[in-house]
Amino acid sequence: MRSRIGKTALGLLAASALALPASAGAQTTLLSYAVIGDDGVPQRLAGQTMRNMAPQIVVTLGAALSYTLTVTGPDGKLVTPPTHCNPQNPMPVRYEGNGTYTATVVAYTGPNCSGVPLAESGTFEVSAGVGLASDPNTPLLTREPDEFAAVEHRLPLTAVPGADAYDVRYSTNPETRADGRLVGPVRKAFVDPATQTVPIRFRRPGRYTVVARARVNGGAATPWTTPLTLRVYAPFDFKSSSFPDARGPSYRLSVRLRERTARGRVRISVARRWKGRARYRSLGSARIRDGRFTKRFTLRRPGTYRIRYRFEGSETTAPGTVVERVRIRRGSAR
Repeated sequence: MRSRIGKTALGLLAASALALPASAGAQTTLLSYAVIGDDGVPQRLAGQTMRNMAPQIVVTLGAALSYTLTVTGPDGKLVTPPTHCNPQNPMPVRYEGNGTYTATVVAYTGPNCSGVPLAESGTFEVSAGVGLASDPNTPLLTREPDEFAAVEHRLPLTAVPGADAYDVRYSTNPETRADGRLVGPVRKAFVDPATQTVPIRFRRPGRYTVVARARVNGGAATPWTTPLTLRVYAPFDFKSSSFPDARGPSYRLSVRLRERTARGRVRISVARRWKGRARYRSLGSARIRDGRFTKRFTLRRPGTYRIRYRFEGSETTAPGTVVERVRIRRGSAR
């Protein structure tokens, strides 16, 4: 929402001013003018830098009866509506990119821009930009273990005053063009204005690059943010596990992971009883191939056991631990 200010408040401003010398040596103020900053408060034009993408110039008349006001953008082109005399007050300034904006005011001692003119110019800088963040120490998961729904991750976004909309794009391709855009294929994400976050659900594990920018209707857009790189993992969990060879005392277990791209080795250990303090002993390790692994082991005593599987992680799968409970009964495992 663009800020506005009443004339009563403007009378209290110490803004840029146009003045003519009086006959007694004092000065007569024709008018004063200011730019509305990031906090919505007008301030004198002194070459200051702001992030506001919808700045406005406000004018307070003194002895002047009329005036003209024009603002040019970083490329020297007009960024205020064309007017002949006594323009809209406050005067909106169209954002046309970051850089120096120059406001020129011509005050007149007569009505309809007649009489003695006096011109003055002032500048301000616009340096608008979006910020995206993510905790680098927190691994992102496609979903929680043993769940099917994708996790919704929310990336904090630093908003820009005066922006009308935001563009957020993400891709598994880290390449960018000269202007900061991602090289396709890209997906769109949207900003939740209630929380100033970007909710994204990643369906597949991998390395993602996210960029964002702000824009104004009928104007320009800010530069794209520096690419934010996210590592997204699938959880370490089982799709199924079984004992295809259940004749004891030697058993063979078979496990199928839900993430078929997982690679590496799984350390397996076993402990007696389902409850209480567990004293695990190692059964060795098994290599994951095509999202599956098998392991043969020996248990000579019947009873209840816990089998623990530990995985240290891979490019696509997060580290994790799974504990299964099995019952050994007369030479068979269940």
